[in-house]
Amino acid sequence: MYTLCPDCQTVHKLTLAQLRSDRGMMRCTHCSSLFDVLEFISESKPAVTGKQVEQKAPPERLPWEPEKKTGRAYWHAGLIIGLLLLTAQIVYFEGYAFSQNPDVRPDLEKFCRYLNCRLPVYKNLDEFSVLEGSFTLQPDHNYAFRAVIVNQASFSQAYPTIKLTLLDYNEKPFAHRVFKPQDYLPEAAGVTAMAPDAVTEIRLTIARPASKIGGYTFKLI
Repeated sequence: MYTLCPDCQTVHKLTLAQLRSDRGMMRCTHCSSLFDVLEFISESKPAVTGKQVEQKAPPERLPWEPEKKTGRAYWHAGLIIGLLLLTAQIVYFEGYAFSQNPDVRPDLEKFCRYLNCRLPVYKNLDEFSVLEGSFTLQPDHNYAFRAVIVNQASFSQAYPTIKLTLLDYNEKPFAHRVFKPQDYLPEAAGVTAMAPDAVTEIRLTIARPASKIGGYTFKLI
């Protein structure tokens, strides 16, 4: 026996079990409409003039048809973008301090050579050593300051800044001056960094101050 969906005109074949169950009500497998099978029941397959003659199986997906993107693909893309943004923030805010770490700098230098980039000049005052230092009165009544420093780091270092402080006879400071690398390096040198194990001699002429000098100190900053 057969029945006909009144909405989509799909023909359904009936069994006695289907007639006994659900009090003759049936849900169309094509359009999901609920209808009374007894109202459209017939012993022969009815001729259909409506929208659809019979239920057809959906076409199979062709093997070259691309899969639809799922939420997981978007989640993976978002995760990658988030990691890139996090890396960029770390480099922006902590990049300089990270480049000054002697444990990781060799790897960073190799990475930069591969990318054709340049790291900030390395500077660690603890890896400078002062071999000599003197402050002597000259015949012209000016003073000559001399210091010899060595770079003990495994990398080239930026030349340090020198703070020279003058003391009176009570060892109290009464004057100081800061000398940048361009103040004590020869103009013809054309360098801004000391090579590993390099030794540099610093010579400065200091005009005699009005107060008498009882001593001096200097430090690298």
